[in-house]
Amino acid sequence: MLKIDSLSKSFDKGKSYALENVTFDLKVGDVCAIVGESGSGKTTLVRLIAGLERPDSGSILLDGRTIASMNKFVQPEKRKIGLVFQEYALFPHLTILDNVLYGISKLKNKKNRAQEMLDLVGLSEMGKRYPHQLSGGQQQRVALARALAPEPSLLILDEPFSNLDSMLRTQLRNEVFDIIKKTDVTVLFVTHDTQDALSVADEILILQHGKVVQKDAAANLYVKPNTLYVASLFGNTVRINKNIQSAFHCPLNEECCHAIRNEKIKVNPAAMDSDCDYITNAQVMKKIVLGDSIQLLLKLDSGEQLTVMTQDTNIADTITIGFNSKDILQFNE
Repeated sequence: MLKIDSLSKSFDKGKSYALENVTFDLKVGDVCAIVGESGSGKTTLVRLIAGLERPDSGSILLDGRTIASMNKFVQPEKRKIGLVFQEYALFPHLTILDNVLYGISKLKNKKNRAQEMLDLVGLSEMGKRYPHQLSGGQQQRVALARALAPEPSLLILDEPFSNLDSMLRTQLRNEVFDIIKKTDVTVLFVTHDTQDALSVADEILILQHGKVVQKDAAANLYVKPNTLYVASLFGNTVRINKNIQSAFHCPLNEECCHAIRNEKIKVNPAAMDSDCDYITNAQVMKKIVLGDSIQLLLKLDSGEQLTVMTQDTNIADTITIGFNSKDILQFNE
């Protein structure tokens, strides 16, 4: 229902690109998370889809009709796209009900629709209150109700939980997506938090330097990342450079990049019991207790330092660590 083809956008007349030749499809009813570091192009992509920016090249199709191309540009209010921002963007002088009514003022049954949306988000009794009388989580649900009221084809959530503390963010994220599931709306969820993306998305699209580096199901991104960057987004990852290869006596193809996830590095006695393919000794430089786990900062004989996790509390000054060849990630970069 959403088709992005060769989309590009530059803000300095082509000297550099915030978004370059981005192409992907989105199916009806899917939740697709867009993940990337700051400056990767997430916000630019959202603004182009929403109609807040014009593309330099490429096209955007929604429900089979072109809404942006070199020859056509549909205004934002005519795109049937709902937006929920990090700042909520509620009108402070309007009641909660009037905030929801704002986007559907031309509907004949607008009051019934607005009340229906407040019922959906669990705020049916708060229509007469003002935004400042609600908690941050309640304001977020009002913003969601307002975005859903016009029955959009596509709902865009742009970093909606990033200004909340971790406990509230998890609770609100679950509440919001439980509500969204009841509507069957298609969702683009922009986030820098990979745990948020893994928790709710059917697919995850990874942007880096304005380009798509991978779009895949969440499980595949962990098991088969295309690049070291993608791997590092979904867990602590150690690049197996020449020093680490030397320490572990682990010769690898020099034409490829190799890495191992931290959780795949075994600490004694596990390194010995699991018959690791590659084993070495390491000096423990520092121990940090993190609940039921201990984080170890290690120094190898080659001088390389790395960090591993263990639940073994009986850690000597020198330990044995190892990993298996099947757990090595390989990238053609």
